[in-house]
Amino acid sequence: MKRLLLRAALGACCLFLLPVSGISAAGTPDSLVRLEGGIFEMGSPASERQRGADETRRTVRVDAFFIDPLEVTQKDWQAVMGSNPSARRGGGLPVENVSWYDAVRYCNALSRARGLEPAYRVEESADGAGAVVWDRRANGYRLPTEAEWEYAARAGTDTPFSTGRHISSRQANFKASYPYLIEENYVTQKDPEVKPGTFRGRTLDAGELPANAFGLRNMHGNVREWVFDYYGPYDLSATDNPAGPAAGALRVNRGGGYDDFGKHLRSACRPAANPRFGEANLGFRVCRNAVSRDETVSTAAPFTIAMPAAPRALVAYYSYSGNTERAAEMLAGMLGCDLYRIEMLHPYRGSIYETSVEDLERGFRPPLKHPLPDLAKYDVVLLGFPTWWATMPMPVYTFLESGSFAGRIILPFSSYGSAIGDSISDMAKAAPGAYMGRSFGFAYSGRNLKSGLAAWLKEAGLLR
Repeated sequence: MKRLLLRAALGACCLFLLPVSGISAAGTPDSLVRLEGGIFEMGSPASERQRGADETRRTVRVDAFFIDPLEVTQKDWQAVMGSNPSARRGGGLPVENVSWYDAVRYCNALSRARGLEPAYRVEESADGAGAVVWDRRANGYRLPTEAEWEYAARAGTDTPFSTGRHISSRQANFKASYPYLIEENYVTQKDPEVKPGTFRGRTLDAGELPANAFGLRNMHGNVREWVFDYYGPYDLSATDNPAGPAAGALRVNRGGGYDDFGKHLRSACRPAANPRFGEANLGFRVCRNAVSRDETVSTAAPFTIAMPAAPRALVAYYSYSGNTERAAEMLAGMLGCDLYRIEMLHPYRGSIYETSVEDLERGFRPPLKHPLPDLAKYDVVLLGFPTWWATMPMPVYTFLESGSFAGRIILPFSSYGSAIGDSISDMAKAAPGAYMGRSFGFAYSGRNLKSGLAAWLKEAGLLR
């Protein structure tokens, strides 16, 4: 009841604020907010700081649709699925640790429970991750497309966030100790608007914090949100209700989570993840059609590479202070495999915060001291690095972009201060044609490291 009252209040609020600008509560099913759709600029302008190269701006049209003003909560999930996979428990907290396929199955189950036509057909497969067909005529629940999500998140704005040029911890739940543009203001304050805020270190109830101009809460922060689309470069010719590529290895998630930097909350930011896996900062929200389109969208099963019976493995790593090196040596010892250290021709000196961020800001790929090993000799590359600025150090980018990893399994492992950030998404984008397996992250302290690494290797099929 509390949730329904909150949704009703949100609908009334958005009607009052924007009576004719694209939203309406009239006739909305299940207290979802109706967005009237329209034409908007999707992606980021070239002038937007810290934008990704994959955010090419284009003009896109979306039909009217209904969207939940709240993220799916653990109470919602429990009522439909009879379980709770979340790492942090609380009925009003967003459900997380769910895979893309989990989210799709929830949508179908909720549709059937409410007498609606399911939007998705999931083909059977050995790993439960088969091809998916979306019937755009169906009236059941579904995930928003990437275009619909960005349209809803922007709420009529053209700035990095719906809140403007910056976003604060009063407006969103994120790692606000690293606000937008902190990287270039960390050592010397250049922009007085870049102000660190409160890092809560946990998810908040789905109804907390202010709504955007469309009446939607936590479009920025709290948990990242799965959307329908496979990840890939934007098809600049697909501008009418686009639904993404027909095949791929990763599905897109949007909005950033409670442990993400400010830059990851930007409306145009496009992280991507393996749709088979869940993560503790990744959830979703549902939507429904307001306009039925007489078409289906067919997407293939996600790209995968099976672990060979006798895999040839390489452990490659970049280490600055020795934390990652210790893990790499443990892994090589457990597997009895080759070890390759990624070394810079001109190593970082002095303050790592200052020197590494300069390379990050300009996208510099520092040259390496040694040639790459013969990658053709290996089926699996276990790739280690410390997470800096919520991504990989730039010499790891050099390593990935200096050879072809197509047809190989990459298993990332990372040492970090608090979270692995966007490292795995960035790694997957830098190694097209490789299969990105489940990652392993550990705190700099390295407590229980060896047992954790052994369990990770067994899950990957490298240790019996």
